[in-house]
Amino acid sequence: CQASGCVSQQGCVPRYSQYSTVLYCQRCVIDRCRSRIAEATMPRRVCYYLTSIASGQRLAAVENYDRRSSQRYASVLHTSDRADDVGHDKWHLIGSGRGHDYYIRNFRTGEYLRVQESNFAYLAQGQPVDDSFLFKPHLVDGSWSCVLLQSVCYGGYLYGERYSSSNNFVLMTRDLQRCYRESLWRVTSVYC
Repeated sequence: CQASGCVSQQGCVPRYSQYSTVLYCQRCVIDRCRSRIAEATMPRRVCYYLTSIASGQRLAAVENYDRRSSQRYASVLHTSDRADDVGHDKWHLIGSGRGHDYYIRNFRTGEYLRVQESNFAYLAQGQPVDDSFLFKPHLVDGSWSCVLLQSVCYGGYLYGERYSSSNNFVLMTRDLQRCYRESLWRVTSVYC
């Protein structure tokens, strides 16, 4: 234990023999000491903000519930709404293994973004089961600072619509002639 480490009254100590005063080793937990040291040096995970270029609103997973269909809809929030304090507007982009298609999962809730035929984007628990969870990013000018997010299943593009301070949704449009600017998103990386 002296050579490998132990949990002492001073916390997890890798080699307590290096200290000038003798520490009482409460119990030898070599694996636990090693894992805590590894956790301390592990880099933080990267998440993404998906921000509407037209409105400056971020894609978010906040309470936006439709009782009729028992679904939680994806929302857009102004950056001043402070959703980033709890991470509801931070997302993971998870490669599907099929070309350049991605699953979009919320960092805080673990819910996946999904679209349906009604053109609404909603949040779904559990593992993705079909192509309605998949999105293909189209980089405008080859940059993630201006992206169209296309549903693989339905072919429409995501955009945010804010109706009032309490009602806002992420929708899908197939008509880029009418909603092109609203369908552009900026993808920026942040730490989770």
